Amino acid sequence: MAKKEKVSADEKFDNQDINLFDTLERLDRKDYAWYDSLSEEQKKKFVPYMLLHWMSAIKGNKDLQTYYTMNSNESANKYMFNEVIQKHPKLQYLMLCAISPNKGKQFHQYIPHLKQSIVSLKEPAKQKDVKEYFTKMYPKTENDLLDEISTEFTRLQKRKYYISQLFPNLKIADIETLNEIITDEEIKKYESDRGN
Repeated sequence: MAKKEKVSADEKFDNQDINLFDTLERLDRKDYAWYDSLSEEQKKKFVPYMLLHWMSAIKGNKDLQTYYTMNSNESANKYMFNEVIQKHPKLQYLMLCAISPNKGKQFHQYIPHLKQSIVSLKEPAKQKDVKEYFTKMYPKTENDLLDEISTEFTRLQKRKYYISQLFPNLKIADIETLNEIITDEEIKKYESDRGN
């Protein structure tokens, strides 16, 4: 029978998962040195996308909520998943630190996602699902406004889905651009010319 190897306290620490809430607190406090303190094993478990999602939403002061949401986009979301930046997790961590206005620990709340198949344009959105998502994101928003937002989002997502079906080799960013350029009339004419 093989003997179990004794694991040192240092090795136990090195193999620990990264604690989500501890990491969020370090980001709130702009602890720029924290990433360097992680073991190689912990660095492999660093997930910038999940942290960006959590950093973007806090409970509390409305102005601070707005700041976190807007700055998540400006400081991180715009660049975080660039193919070059993705190769540099420490840079991604520093971008996440830049989100915080350094006002101390905040209560971050989880915001549900739309289904991945809708976001990745694998299936068209259903207005019911979209409205449910926006209702969870903006619980204090009037029902009529939620109807309007979800109707428009669903319409635009269906256009993008349509374009993705016509041009399956396009990247999502290119589909977004094409969606901005073409009009509903041009799509109708294209369909008519195709005999549909």
